[in-house]
Amino acid sequence: MKGELINPFISATISVFQQMANIKLEKAGVSIKDSPVPSNEISIVIGINGFLQGQVVYSLKAHTAQRFAQALVPMGTPITDDLMKASLGELTNIITGQTTIELTGKNRILHITPPTIIVGKSNLVNFVKIQTLAVELGSRVGTIEINIAIKEENS
Repeated sequence: MKGELINPFISATISVFQQMANIKLEKAGVSIKDSPVPSNEISIVIGINGFLQGQVVYSLKAHTAQRFAQALVPMGTPITDDLMKASLGELTNIITGQTTIELTGKNRILHITPPTIIVGKSNLVNFVKIQTLAVELGSRVGTIEINIAIKEENS
């Protein structure tokens, strides 16, 4: 996978978490997988199509998802499951949207699907079968895994 296609996902995630939740993320690990199947019980799946095809799957442990959601809302706001899902879905939508804006240009168009939030590890989801770069970003409240499974349209 080309760094110029992957790095915008990482930098946008770090930037958006810092700006919106005041959470500093740092790269904690990188691995290659056969597909973007997530490692954790909370996942947000966003499809990408255009000059790139594939999926980005953001994955968190449940307690980390709760902590990230709490950082996004005003102090004292109770974090319900629906609020957690909505806030993380919107956050990852912003991240992926910023990434696609950075990657697009003349004759390079990208579209993203609305985020799909999955809770639990036993859900049957058809993930793309594309070599995936899994990037772990750590913070004071936990780790987020970004599974980037994209390929160029003519690949």
